[in-house]
Amino acid sequence: MKINDVKLVEFQNDTLAEMVKNVLRQESIPFRIKQDIMQAALKVEGSSASGAYCIIYVKPEDLERAQEAIAGMV
Repeated sequence: MKINDVKLVEFQNDTLAEMVKNVLRQESIPFRIKQDIMQAALKVEGSSASGAYCIIYVKPEDLERAQEAIAGMV
């Protein structure tokens, strides 16, 4: 995906991020993830450690559909 992707949602919890990723996959909505380097390196599952984050990006043309798909989750 290109850099012009837009932020869909940001989490400090891997579990919620995984749930959103699963929904996006089911809906065939392409996405990319940006994670805190330490969280990604250590694979701290379900972590809400201070400063840890996970941002999910989608293409601008998929934003509305992605928001609708995860509406009840966030």
